[in-house]
Amino acid sequence: MDVLGILLFIIIGIIIYFARSESHQDSIKSKIDSLGGHLISYERRNFFTGIGPFMVVGKGRMIYRIEYKVNGIKKEGWVRFGGISGTDWRM
Repeated sequence: MDVLGILLFIIIGIIIYFARSESHQDSIKSKIDSLGGHLISYERRNFFTGIGPFMVVGKGRMIYRIEYKVNGIKKEGWVRFGGISGTDWRM
């Protein structure tokens, strides 16, 4: 029974991880659309790949580097999800 419980816990964790990632992707696309732009790419970042303009990354926070175009001009932005203050956009 203990093995089944551990396996169930792992599966639930994986489902939550992918659900959060999909939610973040939708939020990023919505923000770029509201700016009148087109999303080129986004990439999740961590300490080893650089966290951009953010000084602190705590538990449960996810940072993404975003590339997008507005009026034919390629731009870069950053977003941090999680934490007490909510989503932090650096566009």
